[in-house]
Amino acid sequence: MVCRLLLFLLFAESLSFAGRYVTYNIDLSDSSVGFSQSQTVAQKLQTAPVAYYGSLIQRKYLQKDFYRADNAEFEQKFPQVYKSFIGWSNYKQNRQNELLSLAPKKFKQMFEYRYLAMDVKGFFLIHDEIRVDKVYDKVTKTWVTPKPEDAKKELFSFAYVGPDISQDSSWKISQRMMVHLPDPEDQMVPVKRIFFMDGYSEECYSLMDTSIFEKIHYLPHRLKYDVDPNASLNVQEEAPMPVKNENIGPVVKKEGGFRFNAFVDFGRPFLIGKFPDFDPVFYLGLGFNVYANNIFWGLGVSIRSLDAKCDSCSTGDFGAHFEFGYLWLKTKYIESGAWGNLGFSAIEVPPQKGVEDSEYQHERYFRYGFGIYVDALFPSLIGKPMKSFFEPGLGNRFGARLKLGLQNMNVSEIGHAKGVSPFISLGFTWHCIRVR
Repeated sequence: MVCRLLLFLLFAESLSFAGRYVTYNIDLSDSSVGFSQSQTVAQKLQTAPVAYYGSLIQRKYLQKDFYRADNAEFEQKFPQVYKSFIGWSNYKQNRQNELLSLAPKKFKQMFEYRYLAMDVKGFFLIHDEIRVDKVYDKVTKTWVTPKPEDAKKELFSFAYVGPDISQDSSWKISQRMMVHLPDPEDQMVPVKRIFFMDGYSEECYSLMDTSIFEKIHYLPHRLKYDVDPNASLNVQEEAPMPVKNENIGPVVKKEGGFRFNAFVDFGRPFLIGKFPDFDPVFYLGLGFNVYANNIFWGLGVSIRSLDAKCDSCSTGDFGAHFEFGYLWLKTKYIESGAWGNLGFSAIEVPPQKGVEDSEYQHERYFRYGFGIYVDALFPSLIGKPMKSFFEPGLGNRFGARLKLGLQNMNVSEIGHAKGVSPFISLGFTWHCIRVR
């Protein structure tokens, strides 16, 4: 019973990752899940040529069919590994094409349905960079401290994502996928694991008690399950016309540290202090910021419309400032930042009605303020294709912004007023984000 539960959890995890690479338009209930790789770490250590205990620094996925800057950089740094990856994927592709040309019509149709139902598929090179705390010595069956030059390791694995076809005693269609390894940037504390050449373990925070190896499982990079050839997929007599399968490229694994943000918001100001001749009416704020990780800075404009108590003549307060702040909350759809600003502002009082020779009056003063904003942003980019208005690698998010703040006002010369002006506003925001 426990074994079945573990198999189910492993399958669920693999599907959660596959969802980032695959959009299924078919019912997965036609699969018979028989993972032969459901080994414990103790079992895996008996056969694995090497094992490292440590934590993930970063993981990258390179896709053969989309040669990008990461591919070129990797090929230059690890030419033999990349050459082996291309050779392996070409052999696999040619073998698959050969079998499809010989397969019965029923299996060809099943393969095509599954292939067209997937947004992203193909051959991937998995590149893990890990921090090594201990290395497993197979002779003594103990964990030893690595040499200084081996404190970091680069591990490589090849994987195919998509439907596959094979023939031994009979024809078979299978589904192949990869298991997701959580990104270290999504975790507060580095997760310790045992890393193998073709997979990794569940979390393992200590090597003191080796009996735990009998309880935690080895998770392979690659998974496969066979598809029931008699499952109903509503296959027509003739295979459907091929649909347009656009090359949408790799999917977003995480947001990078850089982003550009533009915003506009409207609201209601208030006055606290000595303002005997003014009533607040309307607030308008707009500007842009550049983010580097959680720190942001930029330029902004704030405009307040005030009613001067001179037969309802309108008064305007116009400010321009440098803004800076810190993004303290970041979830899938909600973000919040604390901000401050420094700049200058000017207030304009129009001529008073009924007063002869009355003219516009202006007063400038130093402006400062602080506050907080909350953004509700859509869509989530994680797991989506890398596409943008501009170029791959830049994603766009739009949303609503609630903003609370306070700025000083000083019109002591012409208005005999001085104090602060809190405000609340609601507006729109756009984020252009670098994604990876």
